[in-house]
Amino acid sequence: MKRQPPCAAWAEKLALRAEDLSSTDLAALNNHLASCPICQAAQADYQFFDARLAALPPPTMKPLPRLSAPFFSQGDEPHKIEEAKYTTRSAHRSSHASPKAAGSRVGRASWFRRTLPTISVASLLLAICILFSALYLTTARHSNGTTVMSYTGHTDAVDAVAWSPDGKYVASASRDDTVRVWNAERGTLLFTYTGHSNIVDAVAWSPDGKYIASASWDRTVQVWDASNGALIAKYTGHTSLVDALAWSPDSQSIASGSWDDTVQVWNWNAHSGNTNTLQIYTGHGEIVDAVSWSPDGKYIASGGWDRTVRVWDASSGKTILTYKGHSDTVNAVIWSPNGTSIASASRDQTVRVWDASTGKTILTYSGHKDSVTTLAWSPDGKRIASGSLDNTAQVWDANTGKPILTYSGHSGGVNALAWSPDGTRIASASWDHTVQIWKP
Repeated sequence: MKRQPPCAAWAEKLALRAEDLSSTDLAALNNHLASCPICQAAQADYQFFDARLAALPPPTMKPLPRLSAPFFSQGDEPHKIEEAKYTTRSAHRSSHASPKAAGSRVGRASWFRRTLPTISVASLLLAICILFSALYLTTARHSNGTTVMSYTGHTDAVDAVAWSPDGKYVASASRDDTVRVWNAERGTLLFTYTGHSNIVDAVAWSPDGKYIASASWDRTVQVWDASNGALIAKYTGHTSLVDALAWSPDSQSIASGSWDDTVQVWNWNAHSGNTNTLQIYTGHGEIVDAVSWSPDGKYIASGGWDRTVRVWDASSGKTILTYKGHSDTVNAVIWSPNGTSIASASRDQTVRVWDASTGKTILTYSGHKDSVTTLAWSPDGKRIASGSLDNTAQVWDANTGKPILTYSGHSGGVNALAWSPDGTRIASASWDHTVQIWKP
């Protein structure tokens, strides 16, 4: 799951050090932290960054020396003295030169001495510009994504996004407790689903295109008609907030992950609305942030705060393997289109691609500068898009890890990504309350 912002009422106090708070405020904050894991995580972040800042070495670059006013002086007297010296030397060396020629030489020398400081400064500035341009070209990606349109209907951070299988619609879920469905081409809002009573943290379109499932902090997963928002089924098997879900390839079952540390697999009846729990996976020791179904429907991958990714047999619930390559919370997992590999993203700022059958790491991508929150594999399997709290989405080669482009269209952390079914566009959701559609 994405790191959620701290509670608004406590955000300012969390940003202060303990010694900057009054004893009353500190006691109240500690009392709140005892029951709020989100604010606990925010406090841990502040403490981590404080420690990192304290460990930084002192700066080694020094400012350029200030140029004194006389350096730029255009006064006449000093130049007259120089001209006199030059005239004497010139006349001594070139006794046959005409007065006109000598005067011309003196004028050029005088002009050169007057303009030399300006030329020197201009050259210095040009050298600095060339240096920074070279540094930028060295570190920049090959190109930027092209923004096609923005969806701006949400009133809070957008945590999830999903494309319809036919590519005509986009669904987005938000901290404003709603799911919105948009016309993908025109960007017009078709309808808003308001069935949840708390933050909606995950949304997924069924592979047959008929239904949308949404997971919420109200501890439910709801399945509803994608054409009109009519509620069809509500799953209430979890005992804490639900923040991850994935459809089975046959559109009959759903896997959901929760803060109750479980993955639950269940199916539902489109006619009666009844739900039936099939499996409860309890191998994770902490919050489950991500789930993904294999393309053949036989396995489920899940990731969580225990820093592991687990692969389960979807029918028996048996753990097939446990991947321990990350050094921090696993925020996202996704299977490759051919089912042979799994990509996982972490708060440790990396994405790892690994063999789904052996757990052997194939490559590690480290292009982001903050927690990597979301992943999306292109339909052709050649590229992976990753989103981060560094406000960027990056697209890179799935086989080599070579970066292809960086999309910087958001002003807040990128929480979710989805490729269009034809692979020509990407939808990205952000803390800046928008969904952006762009071309990689």
